[in-house]
Amino acid sequence: MREIMDLNEAVLRSFSASYAEARERFLAAAQASDATIAHFQCPANGPSGEALMMDVAYIKGESPDIVVISSGVHGVEGYAGSAVQIDTLTRGWPADGPSLLLIHFVNPYGMAWTGSDNEDGVDLNRNFLDFTQTPGHNPLYDEVESFVCCRDVEGDGRAVADAAMNAYIEDRGFDNFIRAIADGQHHRPGGYLYGGHAPVWSNLTLRKILRDYTQGARRVAVIDVHTGLGDRGAALMLCINAPKSAADRASSWWDNLVLVPSADFPFAPVGTFVGSVWDFGLESELTVAALEVGTEPVARAFGALRNRKWLEKYGVFDSPVATPILEEMHACLAPRDVEWRSATLSAGRVALEAAVAGVARDG
Repeated sequence: MREIMDLNEAVLRSFSASYAEARERFLAAAQASDATIAHFQCPANGPSGEALMMDVAYIKGESPDIVVISSGVHGVEGYAGSAVQIDTLTRGWPADGPSLLLIHFVNPYGMAWTGSDNEDGVDLNRNFLDFTQTPGHNPLYDEVESFVCCRDVEGDGRAVADAAMNAYIEDRGFDNFIRAIADGQHHRPGGYLYGGHAPVWSNLTLRKILRDYTQGARRVAVIDVHTGLGDRGAALMLCINAPKSAADRASSWWDNLVLVPSADFPFAPVGTFVGSVWDFGLESELTVAALEVGTEPVARAFGALRNRKWLEKYGVFDSPVATPILEEMHACLAPRDVEWRSATLSAGRVALEAAVAGVARDG
């Protein structure tokens, strides 16, 4: 009972209602923990014209290892990651263990604007590519964009698009539909899950932060927090395109690990952060995974993202029609109920404890 009460109290102090509140709470917790703090300003502003920041908190430990927690790669999903980071700081970080690096709101624009894309209309988690090479072409996306990015959010036009989408799934199969939209694409700017044509600000800044703070580290463990995939409140650790040695370590650390691609998860999105860290030029031994906490069924979550894309492409952010769209984004990617938030903090604690034990054990 006491553990449940403690978790409920942690929910109240760790979760926030807005970008500004989350940032204020994170910085306050970092200052109270005597962390070294750094700020990186986004090139775009928030809905009220406010400056947007990617913030970093660093606590040096005695061991030559570093545990990293990142939040907000997918914008509004950052409410969960921010809470995990604040909870980690509030609970206290042991001085005799690894260092702690918290990267708060990697995509501050998406967080502040209640979206998943960045200020360039790019899905950051499809942008971590070697752009000296031409990005791969996703031909399946061309088959679905007309109804995925429908110009109408309601009415006859939307009904026609929905019918076309259902017919596509019936004819081509749900797996092809998921690959069409989830694998990402780099040839239709403004489209769904557009990965961009060059590294965006968040990509470049995140790479620099990791290079600077991990210099000389023996081992680096990275947990990138996301929401929206899986059963509500259930947690998965996704290890994407990892070298075999790193995948084996991750499998030994986290009992709920899913390797991507694999029989359990046959899709392999290209350009994800956790699937590309191996190419950042870091000299440390890396063990990397994304913590995914499930929210709503796939159809509902996709519907929320689809409508948010409509708002970005065709709507007006501060219009009455935007309100239910933004509320649905919260419901599907940043739920406000205590049960889900408690499950998220619990999953974050389990993932973090396993990472701390893992870097110590593997040494």
